[in-house]
Amino acid sequence: MRRVGLAACVLLTGIAVSVAVAPGTAQAKCRTWTTTHNGTDLFYPNEGGAAGTAANKLLWQVEQWQKEKGIKRVRVGKIRTKCGDWFTKYLLPHKHCTAKASVCY
Repeated sequence: MRRVGLAACVLLTGIAVSVAVAPGTAQAKCRTWTTTHNGTDLFYPNEGGAAGTAANKLLWQVEQWQKEKGIKRVRVGKIRTKCGDWFTKYLLPHKHCTAKASVCY
């Protein structure tokens, strides 16, 4: 009788350990998205200028990728924008801006 109780205890412990160690089935996958934009603040002052345009461009690319892959829900982290110095292009002041965000699905 004592051997049956010991065997059952060892079996239940093994099952409990295997369930605790097994990975979850629904794990989020994340990607880092980066996009750039050369633009001027003259035409889009309400949207944040060149930095805002770069952020909008990143969101648009994520949306297109989501439709293409058939993914229902995504979580976009904080969008970080960084802009360089001003330069002249077509006689207008421009900035080179980079937007970067982490996207989990």
